Amino acid sequence: MCKFLMISRVLYDKGYSQYVEAARLTKIAHPSAKFMLLGDIDEVYPNHVPRKVVENDVRSGFIEYLGYRPNVKEIIMDCDCIVHPTYYNEGLSRVLMEGLAMRKPIITTDIPGCRETVDDGINGFLCEPRNILSLTECIKKFIMLSPEQRIVMGNAGRIKAENTFDINDVIKTYHSITDKYI
Repeated sequence: MCKFLMISRVLYDKGYSQYVEAARLTKIAHPSAKFMLLGDIDEVYPNHVPRKVVENDVRSGFIEYLGYRPNVKEIIMDCDCIVHPTYYNEGLSRVLMEGLAMRKPIITTDIPGCRETVDDGINGFLCEPRNILSLTECIKKFIMLSPEQRIVMGNAGRIKAENTFDINDVIKTYHSITDKYI
């Protein structure tokens, strides 16, 4: 069984509909695949997913909704792959950086802030934004990987996290900018 995890506020802009539909399509050929959703339903945001829609998708068996959790480490450790099908203009995704740091392969959209975290086919897969078939194909590619290939992909993500997203490097860059003005 393959366990996929989407961590996000539950918004249409974050790719909720694409995730649920990709889960439905994937389960036709791979019924044991599990699709979990972790995050708060942000009812203040105009384009949020109504709770009744999420509940219906859970009843249909497409996703498992985990709600909001302040500590997600154990849930991430228990999944095989982080899926972030967003088309929201959000900048560099912390969810993806944390997934990489925890040796989790990722599937995300080829948009700024997400594409920087993936070397396609090396530490995850890039899909086209808002494209259910592209997302589904990436999920199926991941399912077809052997356990060894998944480990290699996760390790490549960890190396990318260390080399590209190390917080100490970010702090040094920040100080090099702010020191000019202090």
